[in-house]
Amino acid sequence: MAKRWKKANVTYLKRYAKKRRLAELAERFKTDEKTVEAKLTELGIAARDMVVPVNLADDPHVQLFERAVKATYRKEWSAAAKALDQVRKETDLPSLAQSARRYLAVCEENLGSKGRSVDDPYLEAVFLHNRGRLDDALELATRGGRAAKDDRFAYLAAAICALQGEHDKAGELLSKAIEANPRNRVVASHDEDFESLRSDPEHSSLFAGN
Repeated sequence: MAKRWKKANVTYLKRYAKKRRLAELAERFKTDEKTVEAKLTELGIAARDMVVPVNLADDPHVQLFERAVKATYRKEWSAAAKALDQVRKETDLPSLAQSARRYLAVCEENLGSKGRSVDDPYLEAVFLHNRGRLDDALELATRGGRAAKDDRFAYLAAAICALQGEHDKAGELLSKAIEANPRNRVVASHDEDFESLRSDPEHSSLFAGN
């Protein structure tokens, strides 16, 4: 017998589906994964582990990635690194994110060997973050009140604090980043750095409504 979806079920799916896997949703609603997937497709949303068909030609992140790759051919490492870091954080396509990480590593190696520009502290902080030097990256991102003035630094500092288990500080910084730029809420909802913060009931509201 076909499952009857109540209004409360649909409301839950719209709010939490992107944060849950199909198996988790199926268990919650006491049905099978195919039934849940069909309902999500009908609603135009997807679970965390669903592969959603997209028109790659029209995907802005694919276009940004292509421009970044061309920049690497011209050895414009700084510009390429910024674009690739954006793709890595914002795309919903795992394969694209992985490709962006690979090219980003090439950019960072070249920037590191030649000396990174001291007038681009954000790129420097991203480099340190990606290299696992979290304390150094956090210090750079918050130096001189940068995190209070620029949502990019606030977001990066929040991500670092989340990785270090400092959830209250991470929540405070992410809140500032979202207030300055609402797009940061959407990005953080897919960012692996915030996985522990998303699971924290005291801060889960930061990711709601995206």
